[in-house]
Amino acid sequence: MSLRRVVVCLVAVVALGSAGCSGSASGRGSDVGAAEAKPTVATQAAAAAEGSAGGEEVCAHLSKELPRIEAVGSEVGAMAQLTMSLAGFYETHDKVADGSALDAQTEKACPKVRAAMLKAAGMKSFADLG
Repeated sequence: MSLRRVVVCLVAVVALGSAGCSGSASGRGSDVGAAEAKPTVATQAAAAAEGSAGGEEVCAHLSKELPRIEAVGSEVGAMAQLTMSLAGFYETHDKVADGSALDAQTEKACPKVRAAMLKAAGMKSFADLG
């Protein structure tokens, strides 16, 4: 299990690192808002889902990728392929949803595809990718 997490994290870092960043490069920020209350996981997931690719788009992508990822044959390999697939998908979409937002989208839009994808990758949630 430990090796699996290391491999998945390494693949995620490489995939997301190669995707590039589109945020501000100035690095000049203010600590004024640092004392604000932190949002809950539920509100973060809802906000991330709202600003990212729609559930239908994500589900269409996952439906297309499911046979290929199931054919990998190992959970670690399937998880790595899923990570790379999602990184590629979000290169061409507005925002990258975190795992909780992806769970919220797919539970609503395509629960059967979500369940099959998670089973193939040996995961309980897309949040396991993080």
